[in-house]
Amino acid sequence: MDILKIGKYLLIPFAVLISFVPVLDPFNAFSNLRNNSFDIFQNISPRKSLASDSVIILDINEDSINAIGQWPWPRSTLAELVDKTRLSAVLGFDVVFAENDRTGSKELKKLYKKNELLLSALDKVPNNDDIFADSIRNHGTVVLGAIPSNKEINKSFNLKFGLIEQGDNPRNFLPSYKGIQTNLLSLDNAAKGIGSMSIGTNDSIIRKLPLFENANDSLVPSLPLEILRVAIGATTFQIKSSNASGENAFGEKTGINHVKLGSLIIPTNQDGSVWIHYLNQPIKTIPIIDILDAKYSEEFFDGKILIVGTSAPGLFDLRSTPLENNIPGVSIIANLTDQILSGQFLKRPDWIFGLEIVTGLVLSLLITFSIQFSGPIGGLILFLFGNCLSFAGSFYVFNNLNYLIDPISPFLICLIAYLVVTFFNFFFTELERSKVRNAFSQYMSPVMVEKLAKSSESLKLGGERKEMTFLFSDIRGFTSISEKYKEDPEALTDLINNLLTVLSNEILNNEGTIDKYMGDCIMAFWNAPADDPNHRVKAIDAAFAMSEALEKLNKDLNRSDEDLLSVGIGINTGECIVGNMGSNKRFDYTVLGDSVNLASRLEGQSGNYGMQIILGKESIKNLDKHSYRIFELDMIAVKGKIEPVSIFTVFKNFNNQDANYNFSSEHTEFLKNYRSQNWAKAKEHIEKYRFSIPEFTLYYSLFLERIDDLSNQKLPEDWSGVFIAKTK
Repeated sequence: MDILKIGKYLLIPFAVLISFVPVLDPFNAFSNLRNNSFDIFQNISPRKSLASDSVIILDINEDSINAIGQWPWPRSTLAELVDKTRLSAVLGFDVVFAENDRTGSKELKKLYKKNELLLSALDKVPNNDDIFADSIRNHGTVVLGAIPSNKEINKSFNLKFGLIEQGDNPRNFLPSYKGIQTNLLSLDNAAKGIGSMSIGTNDSIIRKLPLFENANDSLVPSLPLEILRVAIGATTFQIKSSNASGENAFGEKTGINHVKLGSLIIPTNQDGSVWIHYLNQPIKTIPIIDILDAKYSEEFFDGKILIVGTSAPGLFDLRSTPLENNIPGVSIIANLTDQILSGQFLKRPDWIFGLEIVTGLVLSLLITFSIQFSGPIGGLILFLFGNCLSFAGSFYVFNNLNYLIDPISPFLICLIAYLVVTFFNFFFTELERSKVRNAFSQYMSPVMVEKLAKSSESLKLGGERKEMTFLFSDIRGFTSISEKYKEDPEALTDLINNLLTVLSNEILNNEGTIDKYMGDCIMAFWNAPADDPNHRVKAIDAAFAMSEALEKLNKDLNRSDEDLLSVGIGINTGECIVGNMGSNKRFDYTVLGDSVNLASRLEGQSGNYGMQIILGKESIKNLDKHSYRIFELDMIAVKGKIEPVSIFTVFKNFNNQDANYNFSSEHTEFLKNYRSQNWAKAKEHIEKYRFSIPEFTLYYSLFLERIDDLSNQKLPEDWSGVFIAKTK
């Protein structure tokens, strides 16, 4: 099978393999882009709360700090806050009280232990931590915060709930810590619940929170989950993991599936985390100073879920979400609490990732086939249509069904497939074109082959009028050469092929187009199919290069002086018709015109005049006289034409002698004398230079014979010196 076809077939398995790149997720690129797509969805369609303002944030804001004093506040102040909200369903603290109150009597006794009078007075003052603990106990539904840590702070955790575990051990899937930072023992004992304030292993943008964490093999519920447990009066959590009853994991440990709390069923990711669907408006927030100043009645908080946290920048609890930058961390906890209470969950089950891979696979295969059969444009149309449908479908499912389906992974799969398949399709096409070039360059000009490879428009009948320069070359004495090889035609073929090869190479090196080979003759032209303003110079330079190549070939073949190979070259410039000519079934890119015929006739006269190169008048136009030595040879009416033309020859570094400049002017004078029938002066010039200028020996010998013949004739009065050729 053709290697190019094999290469194209290999693009299909490539499209399949590229579809599984998201599984490897190099440099977390797909994960990051996936998260960004979910962020965009949330910005377009944030959540609307169904909890009817049941969740309220009690804010330790700057106004409260200015009014009450620097944080941390005296625990007696916090006790007052607890007392004023005792009708709430639950009061949660997004704060850890790990140390004694520095303003309490217990700490003051340590500070003033040498002042017996003050110590006696402090004995009668209740300790602030005890006051706070009593308020928490009397409230009955207070939840305190804790912070998991990899420092062994507290290895044990005071469980205040029951726990049912179904399926695989959830500890294998949860974020793990060595210990946990809790509150003063008296406060923990007084609280109804304790929850983790950790945000898990989130990046800089908080998109999900863990519902449980593993602290030294103890399962610690998150603060929002514990707040809700206390709020609804539940006592037990139920964690259902893979391979539990009713869960299809086929023996694989795929992670946690959901957490059940009372009548609330919370779907989770495999690591026990929950995607947060942020609200379209801020959670209701009340500054704590307003509560302490009795701006709200106790009845206002009846049945509400209250969460204490801080928005003060100096307390460094600011986070970023898909919707906002630098919002208080307590707002994230409140958002998740409201979301669970409303039963509004973003879901991303395991099968969705497989759906994304299959979508990318199907689209990439369709795009690959489309590129193969319809080209890059067809593939691009399918790429745009397929991915627009993928994006629209993903958003529709998000907005209406709350499923998180990633449109970015299929898009990137398709993009990679489209770019790579398009590149290799182009690469294979170029290889095919290269095969065409290599094949047809044996028969046509490389420039023409390139033009055909780029556009089929060149493969039509028709032509255009252009000024061009034509070159004909022919081996001199070919008949006698052939006769010497009559017993060995193969050797003659090798000789001619060698000769035509070196001559053709020089034409091509000078950007000429070889039209055809006619036996031992080469026909070439310049200024088509590509325009070339220097077509005259390049044709003449090609002629000189051919002469030099021929000399080298004679040396390489060790040809004797009697057997030296030589060629005659005719060059002419003029207008012609160039293009594809022939029939609808078979045609050739060639030229037609009188200028072409004249170039052929000039080559035929080169041997008669003893010159290797003969040019028409148009071919010497605008030639640099310092680079080329141009000599007019004659006025001739070539065979088949009535109108005479002036013919010339050209040399480079002609004898390299300054005296030759006198020769040039004297040669011009010679032609004037010849055409005015001043035979004596003409013969005088011939005798002077016939043997001293070897390049003109045969030429002057020809004219000497012609003068001897003409001087014995009675010429017409209007004779102008035109020679009428009898042969081609």
